[in-house]
Amino acid sequence: MTSLRQAAGKYLRFEAPTTVRTVGAELGHPSGSTRRLLVQLDQTSSEWFSGSLLPSSVKGSAWLRLFSDGFYMFEGHVHENGAVSHSWSMVATPSFVDGEGNAFVFSANGKVSDNHSSDDFAEHGHDPRIAQYWDQLNNASVNFRLSVTMNVAELIGNILKWIPLVIVGAVVAGWVAFFGQPGKVHAYKDENGTVHMWKSRE
Repeated sequence: MTSLRQAAGKYLRFEAPTTVRTVGAELGHPSGSTRRLLVQLDQTSSEWFSGSLLPSSVKGSAWLRLFSDGFYMFEGHVHENGAVSHSWSMVATPSFVDGEGNAFVFSANGKVSDNHSSDDFAEHGHDPRIAQYWDQLNNASVNFRLSVTMNVAELIGNILKWIPLVIVGAVVAGWVAFFGQPGKVHAYKDENGTVHMWKSRE
């Protein structure tokens, strides 16, 4: 008979010893005896991989794993390669619809930025239609899509934070260029109280 570790290994990637309770809690399977959990775990499964998806400066990949008893695992990783914040959405859709014309859609979403450049996701659940249409799904191809949206308001906020620093830098650079050159500085105040300055080569 298949061991608990071998059966659970189809669902989980782990190194440390495990128990019936921890496996059941992790997967959402009802807890009970080892024999009962093994029956639930020892199912046929199929796995699809998205490959590397790069719609912008955001890069991601995902795995979809379906089991003949109706359970599924949708896992992946998304990474921001730039300095702009993005909201992301990863979707996997098998090329098959059920008897009522409804598609099977597995999705996850999140946000990445220069401060939080990586997102890992893991969506586990159960859909009885997977067991009902197992033969068709098992032989179907799966389309993966990574969509990203730039967070414009956040980008504008960052730009507005940078503007004062740029202005101060330009003013300082101007004063350094003005006073750092050889010559004599002249100044006078007009009737409006405005100070005028110029530099001669004397």
